Amino acid sequence: MNCAPKYKATFLALAGICLALPASAQLHESINVDGRYVPDVIRIDRINAFPKALKSTLTSSPLSYESRGVAASFNPSLVILPATGWRSDRFISSNPGYLELGVGSWLNSTLSAGYRFIDNSTTLFGIRLQHNSTSLWKPKISELTADEKQFRYDESIGLYASQIVKGYGRLDASLDYHLGYFNYYGFGGYVSPSSVVPMEMSDVPTQTINDVAMRLDWRSLVSPTENMTWNATARVRHFAYRTLPISPHYLVGTQQEAQEKGARETNVGFEGGVRMPWDNGSSIGVDGNLDMMFLSNMYLDNYGLLTFTPYYRFSKGLLDIRLGADLDLAFNAGEKGKRYPFIHIAPDVRFGVQTGQVGVYLDVLGGSELMTLARLHQLDYYGLPSLLSTRPTFTPLDATFGINLGPFSGFSMGAKVGYKVTKNIPLGGWYTTWLNCGSHPIAGLTPEPDGKSMTVNYCSDVEGINLHGYSVSGRIGYEYGDVFSIGAEGSYQPQDGKKGIFNGFDRPRVTASANMAVRPVKPLKIGVSYDYRGVRKIYATSMPTFVLFQRDVIIDGKTTSLHSLDLPDLTLLNLSASWDCSDNFSIWLQADNILNRHDVILPMQPTQGVVVVGGFKWLF
Repeated sequence: MNCAPKYKATFLALAGICLALPASAQLHESINVDGRYVPDVIRIDRINAFPKALKSTLTSSPLSYESRGVAASFNPSLVILPATGWRSDRFISSNPGYLELGVGSWLNSTLSAGYRFIDNSTTLFGIRLQHNSTSLWKPKISELTADEKQFRYDESIGLYASQIVKGYGRLDASLDYHLGYFNYYGFGGYVSPSSVVPMEMSDVPTQTINDVAMRLDWRSLVSPTENMTWNATARVRHFAYRTLPISPHYLVGTQQEAQEKGARETNVGFEGGVRMPWDNGSSIGVDGNLDMMFLSNMYLDNYGLLTFTPYYRFSKGLLDIRLGADLDLAFNAGEKGKRYPFIHIAPDVRFGVQTGQVGVYLDVLGGSELMTLARLHQLDYYGLPSLLSTRPTFTPLDATFGINLGPFSGFSMGAKVGYKVTKNIPLGGWYTTWLNCGSHPIAGLTPEPDGKSMTVNYCSDVEGINLHGYSVSGRIGYEYGDVFSIGAEGSYQPQDGKKGIFNGFDRPRVTASANMAVRPVKPLKIGVSYDYRGVRKIYATSMPTFVLFQRDVIIDGKTTSLHSLDLPDLTLLNLSASWDCSDNFSIWLQADNILNRHDVILPMQPTQGVVVVGGFKWLF
């Protein structure tokens, strides 16, 4: 499809509000917080993201407050305080500094460093640095175009401080900056069904991300003798893309540029809460949160979301009950003429019983999640550098019932079942495909009933899709001190179109992981890990007519149906080993993806094969 020159600006704007996807951390990650609903963070390309040097990991646990920072697409690979288990000793490093370096095949590299300049009973001040990169791998994308090397650089620096004001509380502050620079390595030339359209650009499109966040947090003393406790937080985060590459299928003439300015957003937020004892074990409180989003280089309005969460809590002995509700008030969210409704109400109910080594809990939660560039970047590192919509994702119900057992004699296990209803989930994961194929049919995408071959339509459903479904998961583990450990966990969530639970743009039906570590002699530790995401499909919508008008009227036509593309299972088997030369210095070796699989994470995003890396870790 071609656009008339006078509509070029309109289409660029349309493209800027019509796509999405990023990467990082674990396959499925969530955090429990006393207060407002915190959605799951799902990042699927971490399954094959290098590096992750052999290290101890801390088991997730409920926190009494929420701690946020820059959601970068990597994680520091050194944990100063390792987790402990049955027959193990707790080790706390007194070293103020750490340094870890690793380099390997395809010039994959990692550098983690940090130093605590001040660390005493009342004051903490330090700096942290993180580098991750890859630059030499050259995937085979197309027989018709030259192969291009993948490069990706993520650099992060952060300052953090904490001050205890005796008799009053604690003040925390942080400043973080993340710079990302990468190319759309899945780009294989502008492919049409019969030939390759000559490139309008001499090189594969590149992208730069600037991500800076500041946070100031005050928390009063938590004491049984206090009549009231309170907290207050001020925060700001700026997330910006440099460019918005455009598929030349939609451009007219060879003189037109194939990229525009990338989208930018600034999130200014304030949050706080007050809690007051009411009776023996009882308390009442209210939490509040205000998010204001300021957008640029997008034909979308600035918007905001104000949330109040009043609650009653009873905590005594083995029992912990919280009864509350989220009241979300949206301002200017969504498109003109079809705004996101002003009021949304969702439950915030928790029930837990912990007796010895047996715990039972029931959570009935919900709430609104802002539609932001930073959020979509977490879902797909190579996603559209703009927004489809400012319409938040709303979860009216997210219920989970679970049982935890242990640890007893080194064993621990747990199981849970959940049911979730979510509205306005963004469709994404297609941006690199769109750069290559434009409006041409995509092989493998389920056709219309009349047999018509399908192309991806990014602009047909700015409201996203609604999902409902259940999930069952379980875990089991055993630790024999620091000599031997083994663990496994898995989940099953039926997925079929609009039935299911959103767990990434690839919507896997089965996710699983397993790990084992053994220390045959004290200095040596050997580990093996396995990750799996199976029965995956990515979804898109189609539309019979597609006409560009003025900015206020973008689409003439309606979504016909939801179409899917099968994706291969993601399987990752890793080996690792480390040798402690002293209490403060160790060397390590790691081999990722030893099965040498080149599965695609998302369409036109292939993964590297075997990656072998070595390095050292030093506490000083």
